[in-house]
Amino acid sequence: MAEDRWEREERYGRDLEKAKQPAPWNESVVISLPNADHEGLVGSASEAVAVLRNTWSGSRSGPAYQAALTTCLEAMNGHLPGYMARLAFEEAAREAGVLR
Repeated sequence: MAEDRWEREERYGRDLEKAKQPAPWNESVVISLPNADHEGLVGSASEAVAVLRNTWSGSRSGPAYQAALTTCLEAMNGHLPGYMARLAFEEAAREAGVLR
């Protein structure tokens, strides 16, 4: 029985990994980019995590930031639906004053 499971995981592992990736959000979140004269579109939990970790201009210690990062990571891992990540990211962007 265990061999069957391992064979199946190895054979379909790539498909299972793809299935874990959350779908893009139905509506992108528009934010002001730091040190830029234009806006950025964030359209998925993975994009939101990249922004939160790499280019976030607001406070990283506030509750909305922490909730957004945690929620987006959970959505990326398939533990929460994408819309929850979008809502949490919007709240963090609103709190940071970068939501457009």
